[in-house]
Amino acid sequence: MNDREVPDFFQKTFPTIDKWDKRTVKSIYYKFKDTKIPVFARIFSYFGDPRLWGAVGFVFIITGFVEQDFSHLITFVSGFFQSFLIYYIIKNLIKRERPFKRIEGIKRLDKTGHGFSFPSGHCHHSTILVGLLWLSFFNQPWFIIILLVYNVIIGFSRIILGVHFISDVIVGVLEAYLMLLIHWFFTKNFYLIMNQIIVEILVKIKIF
Repeated sequence: MNDREVPDFFQKTFPTIDKWDKRTVKSIYYKFKDTKIPVFARIFSYFGDPRLWGAVGFVFIITGFVEQDFSHLITFVSGFFQSFLIYYIIKNLIKRERPFKRIEGIKRLDKTGHGFSFPSGHCHHSTILVGLLWLSFFNQPWFIIILLVYNVIIGFSRIILGVHFISDVIVGVLEAYLMLLIHWFFTKNFYLIMNQIIVEILVKIKIF
């Protein structure tokens, strides 16, 4: 496919970054596309799939009933939807097309990559998910190294597969860290308090 004739918002606003993005993505894509690397990229990319949130949520539902404590479920569900709202707004304001739609010769090497490109959803969702796991259960400084390595692997996989530009990946990660910190330090307790109030009301009217 040929580069779009009508520049989108990102091209018009950040033309230098956009040109660098295209050159770099071409270089990375053509370097690895005929190797075994895309196979591993598809596997690693799966670990950034937002559907993993469903599996985590299911685990927290089960442990919530067992321990009679749904605080982890509330923290993760509220963190996901709050951050997803910001991510979704940015995605649909920028409306940047993906590399395989804009650059001739680049093909999508897996079945993901629907919708717009900026920022990377896989990088966003995986950072929020693993970040909350880190803060909730592994609150040790060394775990941030694992999270950063995870970011690099997921981001690089998305570029190799032809579904994201480098700036998509970088902004997806940075925006997710910002949302993660806002949720953990400012809004998490609000959701937990609201949940407690709702439960107390339901108990009083004998629904629970």
